[in-house]
Amino acid sequence: MKIVQFGLCFSPNLGDGIIAECIAYGLVARNPQAEVAHVDLSARRARGDIVIRNRETILAIADRLPLSVRQFLARWKLNRLLDGVTDAWTKAAEADLAVIGGGQIFSDANLNFPLKIGRTAQILAEKGTACAVYGVGVSSNWTPQGTELFRQLERAQLRMVGVRDAGSLAAWQQQMPGNPRPEITLDPGLLAAACYGPVAPVKGNIGLCVTDFALLAHHADGHVAGQAAGGLAFFTSVALATIKAGHTVTLFCNGAAEDLALLRRLTKTPELANLLQSGQAIIPEPPKTPAELAKTIAGCEAVIAHRLHACIIAYSYQRPVVGLGWDSKLQSFFELAGIAGSFSADPDITADHIVGMARAAIEAGISTKDHVRLMGEAWDGIDRLLNCVKADGS
Repeated sequence: MKIVQFGLCFSPNLGDGIIAECIAYGLVARNPQAEVAHVDLSARRARGDIVIRNRETILAIADRLPLSVRQFLARWKLNRLLDGVTDAWTKAAEADLAVIGGGQIFSDANLNFPLKIGRTAQILAEKGTACAVYGVGVSSNWTPQGTELFRQLERAQLRMVGVRDAGSLAAWQQQMPGNPRPEITLDPGLLAAACYGPVAPVKGNIGLCVTDFALLAHHADGHVAGQAAGGLAFFTSVALATIKAGHTVTLFCNGAAEDLALLRRLTKTPELANLLQSGQAIIPEPPKTPAELAKTIAGCEAVIAHRLHACIIAYSYQRPVVGLGWDSKLQSFFELAGIAGSFSADPDITADHIVGMARAAIEAGISTKDHVRLMGEAWDGIDRLLNCVKADGS
């Protein structure tokens, strides 16, 4: 059985790679005869490929342009990019099942994902390949042009639509009525601990996921928690408060270039430079693969993060986690996991408050009952995905 997954497997944000690898792991674990291939929706052919340079500058300029101009430029740029990989994608689509899976990919920021998914749907329809949407986030920001592109999926043999939370379910139903009706299939990243294996946590060490506020704000549907202080001051203050409370702190990022640049700037601040030298603050070598990111997170006793997949990986490993808001998808996950008290979207939240939340989360621990429930639901979603393949394997 050949399955091809269209996602963001080679994204510099390694959380996207974890989604892709967890989908593949789950499918093969449930059906050892399955062979899973990956196609990167951003036309990357390998990890480390850069398809758009100077992204931060481009996004800042684009945000100042009228929508019609942004969409025109996106069509011009992305269609040229997609033309270059269409033959390869067409060959990859010769499969028993194509999965469009993982991440907040049904979102319309300047037609980015609509163009990519529209081209994918066009290829799948032409090939007659059975397909499924699985474990995705869905935003309520589709423009008429974006909606038209996403609805290319209606021409394909779409057998299942699995979205990862209630908000995504409502957004899909509102913007893409018709069959198949969407259902909730939890985020594949919940399988991270099973996929990457056990890791012993370092007692007393709290992981702090460093994330560029400007990048978050570009995609945010609300306030960025802590944004009032500014990114550099915010992460410095949280690190210092963590150490003051008697913990060591590991500063890491998921891999996006903007996040990595901020992390490097943090190492040069006088306050952290001394703490890095003493070992109270730790900045490990930036992870180069999804497995390395998972093991960095799992090695912490608890985690503080804006990034959804830093939170999901921590939860998968049963590490207490504090979520810092900027998008409803983060709050949805914390509510789903029964740990809503460990989430805040307060733009004025202080470092002491965050560290207090982390200590409370450590004291409370992760409910075994809720964890088992979520893992079971994640595996049930994989089983339903495999059921999309015809019994005869055709």
